[in-house]
Amino acid sequence: MDQVIGDREAERTIIDKIERDHGIAVLRGEPANTITFSAKADGGLSALELVLRVAAVRRNPTVLGARRFPCMADIERVETGLIRAVAARDVHRREDLMTGALAYQDQMRLPLCLVEDPGGTDDTVPGADFFERFGFQYIYDRPRYALNTETISAEMLRRAAGGETVSLDLPDTTLQAVAPGELLSLAHFVNARLCRRYGFFTVRSAAQCELEQAKLLGSGGNLFQIMENGVRKGCFACTDTGADSVREVVFDQTFDRKCYIVTEKAAEGKGPAFMARIVNLPEMLGHVTGNGQITIAIRIHDPVIAENDGLFIWYIDEKGSRMERVDEPGTGGADDASMRPEVTVTIGELTAFLFGHIRLKQNAKFDSIYLAGPAWLDDIY
Repeated sequence: MDQVIGDREAERTIIDKIERDHGIAVLRGEPANTITFSAKADGGLSALELVLRVAAVRRNPTVLGARRFPCMADIERVETGLIRAVAARDVHRREDLMTGALAYQDQMRLPLCLVEDPGGTDDTVPGADFFERFGFQYIYDRPRYALNTETISAEMLRRAAGGETVSLDLPDTTLQAVAPGELLSLAHFVNARLCRRYGFFTVRSAAQCELEQAKLLGSGGNLFQIMENGVRKGCFACTDTGADSVREVVFDQTFDRKCYIVTEKAAEGKGPAFMARIVNLPEMLGHVTGNGQITIAIRIHDPVIAENDGLFIWYIDEKGSRMERVDEPGTGGADDASMRPEVTVTIGELTAFLFGHIRLKQNAKFDSIYLAGPAWLDDIY
């Protein structure tokens, strides 16, 4: 109890400082994992919402010689932030909100901040170019899904949505909507399958699955599952009962998924996707390991967080990684020929590299870094 009280007092101190420094209001909302940053000058009409979520980061190298799939015991849970909305017609207010939100996450030692599909639907919600100015970069292109109508027709989906257990052509295989009492086992199923293939994903819980199901039911859709002899083979979400309404898809085997779901990767720069940026650099680097001892001179440009901006020596080994700044006054810095960077990146490019979305340099040293990705960000409840 004393630790909880101490953590709340520490957060209150951080919030008070951010409110003073940035001229904004910061409020813990409902649910408790929501933080709202609003502009005091316009009575709170301009606001940014930050949703705190628990994500899984797999420590690499993964299980070696264990002759088993990676499991949830092989991952570490970290808190991340997801920016859901930025509403502000005044550019300066919008920038104050963003810098305040990033300062909050940095001081709360959150390693990463995400933003989902920053398309910019109107002049109150900024697009990708706005987030790029604050160090965000794309790290994930979300696949597009549709029913394989040769095995599951839209009519079958409608029947399953109505509560029917629909028999499929394969022996002892059925399609059905997920019952409320199955949401906990569904969350376990999804987490167990994702940690086999991905280094970073948001951890599912029964409560989050329940929330998602409620949203889907509101639009005429549901969570569905494929069962074989009473064993779950895969699951997917649909916003309605149309063939092209499929959202998140998780199957035990790729072959099973292809039997029921058609997947088409969205073209680069088009369709829903996720951007991200490292916030607290030391926290993020602790989840990056390497094959042996690796040392890299790296120049990072960060337009917002000064602690991330500069010339560093990056030390990587099997236990993790860290950076030491080398451009302090009197140390030679960037003018010292021995400290010239091997690579120069923005904080967004470093983020995209750590999640396996881009390559920084093609050589054995960089190929020996075990990255935090690949990421699975198909949907965030």
